[in-house]
Parts: sequence; C-alpha cells; structure tokens
Amino acid sequence: MHEIERIKESVARGKISPVYLWYGEDRFLIQEALRVLKSFYFMTDPSGSGIELVSAKELSPASIVERANTMSFFANRLVVVDEVTYFQDGQTADLEAFVDYFSNPNPSTCLLFLAESVHRGRKFYKALDRAGEILEFCPPKRPQEWLDWVQSELKARGKSMDKQAATQFIERAGHRAGVLSQELDKIVIFTGDRQKITAEDINSITTRTVEASIFDLLDAVAGRISAKALQTLHEVLREEHPLKVLALLVRQVRLLLGCNALRQRGGNVTEASSRLGISPYEAQKVWQQSLRLSNEQLSVALFECLNTDLALKTGGGDPGLLLELMIIKFLK
Repeated sequence: MHEIERIKESVARGKISPVYLWYGEDRFLIQEALRVLKSFYFMTDPSGSGIELVSAKELSPASIVERANTMSFFANRLVVVDEVTYFQDGQTADLEAFVDYFSNPNPSTCLLFLAESVHRGRKFYKALDRAGEILEFCPPKRPQEWLDWVQSELKARGKSMDKQAATQFIERAGHRAGVLSQELDKIVIFTGDRQKITAEDINSITTRTVEASIFDLLDAVAGRISAKALQTLHEVLREEHPLKVLALLVRQVRLLLGCNALRQRGGNVTEASSRLGISPYEAQKVWQQSLRLSNEQLSVALFECLNTDLALKTGGGDPGLLLELMIIKFLK
C-alpha cells in the first residue's frame, strides 16, 4: 500500500519518473495510483489532453515509442500502456524500440506500463529498471496491515471506527481493496454527518461475503451449534446458487485438512499461506479453525460434500434440502 504514498510524494514534489512499470493483481490499487498520477497533469491541463491511454495488444512498441516522443502544447504528457503482455512466454513483439527509448527517454513524457505480472529476468524489465521506477501493487497481507489500510481510508473520508468495528468490517466485507472501498463509501452515505461508525452501521449496510458466511457455518459445525449452522446456510442460499455454496464448502474443508496435515508435520501458519496458496490473513483464520476440527470430522465432511455434489448434478432432490441434510450429517 506504500506505493500509492510514493506516487503522492512524487506528485507533490513535481518529480515524475520518465518511465514507470506498475504491476500486481490488485487492479483497484493500480487505478487509485493512476488517479493520483493523473492529478499532476490535470494541474497544468484541466482538459486532460496531455494524457493518453493505449493498449499494448493494439499498438506495436515502435508506435508507442513514437507517441512517447510526440511533443505537446502543454509542458508534460502521460502515456499509459495498458494490457502489457511483454513478459509472457512466446512474446513476439519487437521490444528493442523500448530498450532504445529507455536509454534516452523524452523528459517531457511519462511512459507508464501497467501489467498483472512481470519476469525480472527479461531484457525489457532490466532496461526499464535502469531508466525508471518499478512498483508492485500488493494488497495488505497481515491483519494489522488491513486494519491500518481501513483506518487510512476512513481518515480520507472524514470518518472513524474503533479497532473492533474495523475488524468486524473486514471479516464481513472480505479482503479485496476495491470491494472494501465501495463498502466504505456506502457506510459514509449511510451515516451522514456522524463521524463515528459503529458495529450496528456495519451490520445494517455492508454486504457480507459468501466466504465469510461459509467460515461462520463451519464454525457453528465445529461448536455443534445446529441452529446457527442451519440459519447461516439458509442465509447464504438466499444469495448464492447451491453449487457455488457447495464448492466453497469443499474448498474450505480441503484447506482445513491441509492445515491439519501441515501441523502434524511440524509446519506453521506462515507455511500454510504459501503451501495452500492463500493470503496470510486467510491462513491465520483457517489455521485457528482447523484446531477445532479433527481429520476424521473433515474427512467425513468431504465425503458428504462429494455425495451431495453428485445428488445435485443428477437431480437427486431439492438443492436446499440436500445441503441442509449434508450440514445435519456434519453436526453428528
């Protein structure tokens, strides 16, 4: 999240790199940084005529370089190259035009490349790294980082909430920066002039993710709280298709089995994140939940999930009832 602060600092100082590469899977964070960078060019040209967005899939490197070298009536230009595929295997584009440009970039143009992933060993990457600045946009990984991000977003909106409410908000709305930002905007409108946001506000206006509900459902199963488990299932089924609910249950059970297997081999929660391919935040939650469910319970649950999946796909009965029966078997 510090990457956006670096862009803000560059804009405030008026020191924009002639070449940027921004990459990462979190498109929302990249778009937020782009909004900040664009503000620098709007200061001198409110019309935005000095800002140009092009696609790497539609224009050749030579054409993009030509646009970067084009002089503008205004002092500065921003050329944003989206959908960059130059790091993919089998890329046939002639990237030498970029390598030549990087050795002597147009000082009045900022050439910005946007990519989902990169390959640090490629000549294009190394040449760009020497000429400009490369930033990776990653969402928060640890619980405290998510809390800090939410508090920062609240401060920018003139609002606040205590740590307990912020934790509840994150667990309810999920761990995608774009979704959380939209949910915060909804809360801001809902609370009006009131500065303090409460847990009641969060429950009233935010949309609970199905993943959070699945986690609660299995928590209720672990605690043998049948009424809570069935209530949560019915709430989820009002919003999601039974097959999706089942798929998420299967995923969660497999993650829990994976945590138990790692623990038996002497592994820890940090290893769970990388081995299971989930975020550190989710790993901590799943790791704690796995302490309450034995391998025997989880194996039975997985077996029942597979039986229910077969019944759903072969017309074996009402989908909602089949899932309800499955949860009842979990609770035994």
